[in-house]
Amino acid sequence: MQNKITTALMLSALMPAAVLAQGQGSNVTFYGKLDVAVDSVRFSSAPGKAASGARYVSNDISYWGLRGSEDLGDGTRAYFKLESGFSADTGTSSGGTQLFDREALVGYGGKWGSVQLGSQFAPSLWVQLRSDPFGRNENGNGVTLTQQVPGNLRGFVGQLPLNNSLQYLSPAVDGVSVRVLHSFSERAAAPKDLGQFTGANIEYSKNGPLYVGASYEVQKLAGAVPNTVLSNKTATLGASYAFEPFKLFGYLLHNTLSGNKNVNAQLVGANIPLGLADVKISYAQRKIDDTVGGKTHIYAIGYFYHLSKRSEIYTSYAHLDNGAATNFGIWPSSKTYSPPPAAGGAGLPVAGQDVSSLSVGIRHFF
Repeated sequence: MQNKITTALMLSALMPAAVLAQGQGSNVTFYGKLDVAVDSVRFSSAPGKAASGARYVSNDISYWGLRGSEDLGDGTRAYFKLESGFSADTGTSSGGTQLFDREALVGYGGKWGSVQLGSQFAPSLWVQLRSDPFGRNENGNGVTLTQQVPGNLRGFVGQLPLNNSLQYLSPAVDGVSVRVLHSFSERAAAPKDLGQFTGANIEYSKNGPLYVGASYEVQKLAGAVPNTVLSNKTATLGASYAFEPFKLFGYLLHNTLSGNKNVNAQLVGANIPLGLADVKISYAQRKIDDTVGGKTHIYAIGYFYHLSKRSEIYTSYAHLDNGAATNFGIWPSSKTYSPPPAAGGAGLPVAGQDVSSLSVGIRHFF
């Protein structure tokens, strides 16, 4: 039962909420989530930077959205989704001038599947969401080492929506479904493929204890030499299995970037129901091949108490060990302290500096 509640919360962005309007065969739904916590963050001492600590009120993933569909008959429908992220700790938009910075799409679907056009999440996001006990939220979630990159120089784009994209979603056949997405560069000048993205996933889930998913994505990034393009390729494999009452999770990532050393990341974790609460634990590591000090670890544990199907309070703790050549912060609190001191933040850790974070927060879906 608790696993079902947890999954429902994780996937709430896909579920109906308050219906604002409803006509003949059509409806519009308003939905969202607010997630705010008090974080106590501690940085260890490292060469060039003394030990320090700070407290923040930080926003995890908060958003609001509109979703609607129209029944066109013969099993077909037209639909849309507009979703905007914001920082609940400050009330500001997370997208700057981009109003709908999470997803903005229109689609047409039938028994053959669906086609969507707009700004959309990459296929790998859906694999990671189902393969992470923290569901890409709170301390210890998979974003820290499998998608976050200091300076965003080499991002694994699953956490970001892709503009100007076309996506096909297949129907589920014996529990197997596929997504294929292409994001156009829309460049008239050379190199015309700069910024282009192509990705796909395949997932298996058949109302049973097992979930398995895999994705492969290629993004064209700018090279150091003017007018050159690098291929950023990322493959993932994720799974979860419910051994009632607990559930196990696993996630693998392999990334190659032209002219750079390969990166590999792994995550394992579990969700353990305790009455009206869930205990989540995870361990993740990331390694840059053939690099001294290129390995990073993070350990995490969280306690989430369900006040209802839509509200919960939680506390989570994570400790991250940076290698001599890495300087990761713990996401999501790193969004708060990552600005440099000149901008009022603590700045990201220096290479080799460890980070620990304790958070206490409230999460509410509407």
